[in-house]
Amino acid sequence: TYGMIIPGEKEATINFTIHVNNEIASALNSGKEILDDIIILRLENGRDYYITVKAKYGRSCFGMSVDELVMYNDPIRNVPLDPIKRVEKYGTDQTAVLCVPKELWRIVDAIYGKGLEEEELFSISGYAEEVHEIRECLDTGEPFKSSFRIHSMADVLVSFLTSLSCTIVPANLLPALEIDAQNLQAYARNLLDGLPPIHYNVFVYMISFFRECLDHKLKNQLSSTKLARLCVSCLVAGDKMDESKQANQRRDGMHLIMIHFLESSTI
Repeated sequence: TYGMIIPGEKEATINFTIHVNNEIASALNSGKEILDDIIILRLENGRDYYITVKAKYGRSCFGMSVDELVMYNDPIRNVPLDPIKRVEKYGTDQTAVLCVPKELWRIVDAIYGKGLEEEELFSISGYAEEVHEIRECLDTGEPFKSSFRIHSMADVLVSFLTSLSCTIVPANLLPALEIDAQNLQAYARNLLDGLPPIHYNVFVYMISFFRECLDHKLKNQLSSTKLARLCVSCLVAGDKMDESKQANQRRDGMHLIMIHFLESSTI
């Protein structure tokens, strides 16, 4: 970014806006990265001034992995970024204390409680201001406002799942061959057997929730096909969408597998 201040101008204020994407958020949450940079103020025919700009990152559940999130009962904003302080607070042998991330449970529970019959569920974007507030509630542990609308809740749920640093379904479990009626059930079983424990919990939890959504499809206009597409986007692809022909074929196979899970009565 480049800007110019003309001699004699009024006092100027410089505002910095930092965009933290999922990749950077993951590095910040793990303590591998910090928000620290140097800005050069260059005077025409004069010396350069080096200004250090630092910022403190408010830890967020967005951009973390489910394996990390299940280790804490505390709001994630209260979990120290510094590894040493984290060990001082939680000890050295941390293990999972939850079956699924509390943040995921909170948002799913909110939709389950009053939103299963919402028209165009998962089809309409949420309200930006509400989405921001809901994300803050998930990070800080604050209760949700009763005024939050369901579409904003659903928007945050999708954002949470797609922002995970590790997708729920690892790439190595995607089908390598074309899926058909003959091998569909075998691939579905292999998928479940290959999932890491916490990923398995989250996968089953989300499929169970989406089945509940389908029970109200006459009101919310959802279908197995729509939800299967959402499952692939949230649980398989994440925010790194590989558009190669082979990747698209494997996603098509996963789409059929997701329909199978959504329309089956058991897992």
